[in-house]
Amino acid sequence: MTRRLIALGLALIAALMPFCAEAVPPRYAAFLVDANTREVLYANAPDELRHPASLTKMMTLYLTFDALESGRLKLTDPVPVSRHAASMKPSRLGLAVGQSISVDNAISVVAVKSANDIAVALAEKLGGTEENFTRMMNAKAQMLGMRNTHYANASGLTDPTNVTTARDLAILSLALLHDHPRFYSYFSERNFVWQRSTMINHNHLLGKVMGVDGIKTGYTVDSGFTVAASAQRGNRRLIAVVLGEPSLVARNRDSTALLEAGFSVLDRRGLGQTVTVASVLPGGDHPALRVEPAVEQGASDEGDDNPAPVRHAAPRARAHAHMKASGSAHHAARARKSSRAGHTAAKSSSKKTRAKTSHRHKS
Repeated sequence: MTRRLIALGLALIAALMPFCAEAVPPRYAAFLVDANTREVLYANAPDELRHPASLTKMMTLYLTFDALESGRLKLTDPVPVSRHAASMKPSRLGLAVGQSISVDNAISVVAVKSANDIAVALAEKLGGTEENFTRMMNAKAQMLGMRNTHYANASGLTDPTNVTTARDLAILSLALLHDHPRFYSYFSERNFVWQRSTMINHNHLLGKVMGVDGIKTGYTVDSGFTVAASAQRGNRRLIAVVLGEPSLVARNRDSTALLEAGFSVLDRRGLGQTVTVASVLPGGDHPALRVEPAVEQGASDEGDDNPAPVRHAAPRARAHAHMKASGSAHHAARARKSSRAGHTAAKSSSKKTRAKTSHRHKS
């Protein structure tokens, strides 16, 4: 029955899309959680449906880590690029049909460059087809308790039925940290060298915000600028999810503000003070307090190399109607080297050490 309701919901969303004269503008949502205690420190529209963009790849990599842990996959295994994978829109690595890349390098390319072609190639390696892998993604999401998430592909490229929530992405972030601590350092890589070309991580919080060591960013026109960020200071770790931002600058600013406020609250509680994250956040500039956030033309992040400008907000009633329709439909429904110099492997309850590999950065 549940699967039938989900299928009907997806069909409804697809049917409504042609009647939207303009793309529904991205909408802000945020979630901050203490990774140690699982206490929710801040939530804004935590269970409203949003498009995840490249945060979708967090699940693609989770299933890849599952396969590595179980022995079904090895870091040295080749990942061939099919015609379907090579046809993905940018961002992509650009391998030709028939070429291959090691699993180790493929994970780095997905985590750092967010390459859509390699994400799909990994999906086909594990699932046979991207469609079958997507079913695996949805099954895992349900098992993890991501109740309002539905994946339509392995990359996060625009699809009206590719939806999630800020809370669900926090659940996935926690699962990556807890279930696969040996592989979390992939998300900490600030750059990756591939055939003399250096790729810079799209997560601009790395190296700039104290304690941030992952995990993923994203952007498409319908999702806005998105991020799931994890930071550790001392024995405390926080996870912040920010979705639907109008610009890269706003995303970085607001996710940083959430993390700083969260650590401040934990410090002040230790001094016996009663304080909340909402009371510590910056005032009128914070998205939670903006009625109609200004929409900027953003630079490329993970969606398209030359994305179309984010449109100005459509009439409020139309946006509300579309998201309400989407919501009701879906609500029913490294064993890697130790981190490179300058990086620290994520600390977790499981202190496994990652086996070193000698094939790093080779094609």
